Amino acid sequence: MFNKTEKDERNYLEEVKDKLQSAINQIDINLAQYAKDVQAQKDYLWEHKTGMDHVEKVAVHQSVRQSALTGEAAVEKKKRLRKLKQSPWFGRFDFNEKDAFKPLPVYVGVHAYYDEALKENLVYDWRAPVSSMFYDFELGPANYEAPTGEVEGEITLKRQFRIRFGEMEYMLESSLNIHDEVLQRELG
Repeated sequence: MFNKTEKDERNYLEEVKDKLQSAINQIDINLAQYAKDVQAQKDYLWEHKTGMDHVEKVAVHQSVRQSALTGEAAVEKKKRLRKLKQSPWFGRFDFNEKDAFKPLPVYVGVHAYYDEALKENLVYDWRAPVSSMFYDFELGPANYEAPTGEVEGEITLKRQFRIRFGEMEYMLESSLNIHDEVLQRELG
């Protein structure tokens, strides 16, 4: 089983937070490069505008706009990653897909995070089809509707977390969804 104990979960939380911080740092590097590119394009346009034909001016303007849009998208992604770093997930369940060798741990959060290096999702968005099982099923047989059709299997573990400001306050292992916060604290 992946992350058997609360200590394992806490260590994994730190690993994921480090990955999120690395992704944020890379976005900062990319944003600095986008800003340099935009400034270089604007400088080029300013310096050569008298010798440019209309088509070339339009092409440079479009390039500047595209770089700006790319930068804006990166800023939005950075906001999501910073939010995730504060509270990467609130739930986890292990789903053993029919005919699979081992269960897939599915961490459910407010946004998804795909690790490019590992080529896998570390956090699934709460609105993703696979995440619906966290809300809809207890331990045992479960399924969800994927774009390719229904996926069947079994939920073998279910946990709820409270992570605030990047720190795990508690972890509750449960076969049910318990929504009452006071009860969660007491059971945790």
